[in-house]
Amino acid sequence: MEMEKEFFDFLKSDRVIETFNYNNNSKIMVNKIKCNDKIDILYSLDTYNGTFFDLKTPFKYSGIYDKENNKLYDIDYFLKTRLLDWDYNDDRSISSSELHKKISQDMNDKINELIVDNKNDIFNIEEVEIAEEISEKDILNDFMEGETSATLKDFYIEYRSEKPQNIIDYLTDKEPFLEEESRDFIMNNMTKIIKGLVISNEKRKVLKQIEEDKTHPYHKIKEIVDSVIKNRCVTVNLTINKSGIEQTFKYDAEMLKNNFNSSYLSTYGIEKLAERDLFEKTYGRCEVIHYEDIVKITYGKKTIYEDLNFKEKEKQEEICSL
Repeated sequence: MEMEKEFFDFLKSDRVIETFNYNNNSKIMVNKIKCNDKIDILYSLDTYNGTFFDLKTPFKYSGIYDKENNKLYDIDYFLKTRLLDWDYNDDRSISSSELHKKISQDMNDKINELIVDNKNDIFNIEEVEIAEEISEKDILNDFMEGETSATLKDFYIEYRSEKPQNIIDYLTDKEPFLEEESRDFIMNNMTKIIKGLVISNEKRKVLKQIEEDKTHPYHKIKEIVDSVIKNRCVTVNLTINKSGIEQTFKYDAEMLKNNFNSSYLSTYGIEKLAERDLFEKTYGRCEVIHYEDIVKITYGKKTIYEDLNFKEKEKQEEICSL
């Protein structure tokens, strides 16, 4: 605590260079360079034998000091752990990577705000055409994550902070920096942003069609996957019906959860070899399982999914056969 106080007293003072002793002969010399009225840049030189200048070792960048808020950013390992005696993960000092992440988030929030506020005036997407056609496959992941035509957000190129100057500008005068940089980004990426807005709009149209078609196979797939996730299943009893022939076997729940992007479910998910052999004898060696084949799933003694449309269809077929 004493060394920490001594260091912050130096940072607040008019002195530009100071030497701090620690661990016998070990020393750190800190040079404080004024960047602007709010920010100082720190450079340091450290030694283990008490001698600083060997004519080879240069001062190195060691962090940023916010004079207005008395806060350190991106502090060098030695300053942080040896001089200040802070833990490496101590959140009193935010790293440059964390700062860039924070800047990117704030910038993208600002960009989104500007686009939403000016969407109808500047981004007239109704008259823009794109070469690629949005298919149902393009929105499957969104649908499975619970997105709807009403909730799906616009997707477009995002800002990514990488330049060191961004950190200085952000810490010096945050709001003007965000305002200017976000507007420049939009102007420089107008074509890509408009394309992203158009694609997002087309995705919402496809989602709307699927939402209104309750017989669409995606509804069944989502219901199956959601039931497995909700019940935290590891292995389930899967009942399928292919070509009017029904079979039940133990199946790997992970495959049910994660393979919805595939055109089929592998028979390797059938855990018992005897049941897999029976599947091949019943349906054919090259046959696979599709979500549409599934009519019932149980976990333990609990039924977690049942295809009610299939049950109703079976009932109607029985009535017609009488």
